[in-house]
Amino acid sequence: MSILQPSHEIEAPAQNLPKTKRQKVTLRSVVLGMGLAPFIAWWNMNVETIRYAGQPTTISLYLHVLFILLCFITLNGVIGRIVPKWRFTPAELLTTYFFVLMAAVMASHDMVEVLVPILSYPFRFGNAANQWNTNITPYLPTWLTIRDPSALEKYYIGNASLWNAQDLAIWIKPVLIWTGFFTVIAFGCACLNVLFRKQWTDRERLSYPLAQLPLELVQPRVPLFSNRQFWLAFAITAIIDTWFGLHTLFPSIPEPYTRFQNLQPLITNPPWNAVGWLPLGFFPWIVGVGMLLPLDFLFSCWFFFIIWKLQPITAQAYGYTDIPRFPFIYEQSFGAYLAISCFTIYTARKALLQAIRSVWHGSDGTDKDEPLSYRFAVLGFLGSFLALTLFFRAAGMSLWVIAVVLLFYFMAILSITRLRAELGTPAHDLGSMGPMRLMPMLFGMQNLSRTDLAMFAPMHGFNRNYRAHPMPAHIEGLRAAEKTGLSMKAMFWILLLGAAWGTFSGFLTNVHLHYVWGATSKVDPPYVSTIFGREPYDHITTLITTGVPPTQNRLAVLAVFVGFVVTIILSGCRLHFVNFMLHPVGYAVSSNWSMNLLWFSLMIAWLCKVIIFKFGGLKGYYRALPFFLGLILGECTIGSIWMLISIFTGTKTFIVWPYG
Repeated sequence: MSILQPSHEIEAPAQNLPKTKRQKVTLRSVVLGMGLAPFIAWWNMNVETIRYAGQPTTISLYLHVLFILLCFITLNGVIGRIVPKWRFTPAELLTTYFFVLMAAVMASHDMVEVLVPILSYPFRFGNAANQWNTNITPYLPTWLTIRDPSALEKYYIGNASLWNAQDLAIWIKPVLIWTGFFTVIAFGCACLNVLFRKQWTDRERLSYPLAQLPLELVQPRVPLFSNRQFWLAFAITAIIDTWFGLHTLFPSIPEPYTRFQNLQPLITNPPWNAVGWLPLGFFPWIVGVGMLLPLDFLFSCWFFFIIWKLQPITAQAYGYTDIPRFPFIYEQSFGAYLAISCFTIYTARKALLQAIRSVWHGSDGTDKDEPLSYRFAVLGFLGSFLALTLFFRAAGMSLWVIAVVLLFYFMAILSITRLRAELGTPAHDLGSMGPMRLMPMLFGMQNLSRTDLAMFAPMHGFNRNYRAHPMPAHIEGLRAAEKTGLSMKAMFWILLLGAAWGTFSGFLTNVHLHYVWGATSKVDPPYVSTIFGREPYDHITTLITTGVPPTQNRLAVLAVFVGFVVTIILSGCRLHFVNFMLHPVGYAVSSNWSMNLLWFSLMIAWLCKVIIFKFGGLKGYYRALPFFLGLILGECTIGSIWMLISIFTGTKTFIVWPYG
């Protein structure tokens, strides 16, 4: 058992589904996924950047993609009654679901939505005051960015159309280049999944909680949709969210309850006022998701959230407020993620060495059921790493910087994928830990060239906050394929197609919508595309102007080391002490933006689960589980409907996530 593996006191129902006979990928499921990919990109961009009516891709379980699956399950039931032979199989439904999920990941809040304005913003708003035109933009390659004044005006002012030969010619080169870039990243991560899949699935028997929910919907072990508890919870959340939505449109209608409250203004006395942003949010669907997670992980999430909040209070109490960023919480969290990645590699060391040997000696037969041969997977990952290195080298970056950045990037993503496969953590953001912030802090400004600094800006487009990434979605798709008897090899390539098509669709959709609405014109506040575009250039300017104090360098390195060591200690305690409740993954994921919103709902889920197990045991848990799935799907359905109403009416409505 891995030292990071949770105590599996329960397994979600889909884990125990029987193996099914081998099924083929059908053309209609792939075509349907390709048709829905531009739609989900349009949904993402409208909700998250144009209307700012929610951020569905900042959480691990995408409510709007799950809603689409529910719609097709309902439609499939109707088709089955009218023309049974046209009915979609569970494998087809899951193929479409994961294709759309992969497309949504690529066209998400932390991927394409961030990258597109970064490629254009400094060429529109650079001036003598911010000195971007002299300090940054000359070091950015022309082939990666958008500099045409006419295209920039249309993107930021709006009232224009992208669909003409002149504008398409301006945008198509960077669109294709970055689509290829993201596809290479997705391919490299998919190859890593092949190398780790058998270790995680067959040897460690990780449960893939977020893959189990769609599995249970398309081929349930028990008839979920005929369960009274499910429909009771579904109705409760549907009524409450409808009520919230009506209150948003008509404020004279009172709220059913206070959904979200920031406690920070209520805390005014030092040192307690150093606690910072302290939201108290209750999200029923997060409580439902929490019921799928292990007790120790649930406890650790809210416990370590409190510990993180106590650190700045303690720092102020002891007079450490003169050191910027102290106590370096994000750096500690990054160290924890690095430790998880190292443990992940260590526990899979035998499988990895076997895969590496296969490059020279050929397959020994252990990879015959894998999506790729181990030889191809190893060479595929190395080829992806080399291609990314050449990409950034062509942009003028130093070779050592490229190597360190890519190493940190893949280690962070590997740890995120592991904790998704093991625990189904509802969020995994690493805010402020991209290369733009991490590299100067750890290695000093004097060791970075001006081109290195400038290129941290486009890197920020996929390192801003790792809440959405193709690697965990890809391995969850492989797990679903395995459980439904679908060829994992076929699913491997289908999901890569989804990544490429999703990136391409997302890029063009982003540009199209901003041409219509204008990033600084008719979109709703806070004009998030301008925030995304300005953010890296402001930070790089600060670095150039003020640098990083040596004290900050030393303390940042120390903080990463502290996070690494604490994770090792927690993991060791889990090995040597039975029922040790503090989980190292809870320590890693609880320090950032998402956990601020999640902690209270996860605490409620932990309390509910403790009570259910105390008085009902495992049978009681299984009897109660449909109720909590109803909470998830009820808010998923009504929340998605409110998002669509917001898009089509141009009016901000009830926001199911993060808050409203």
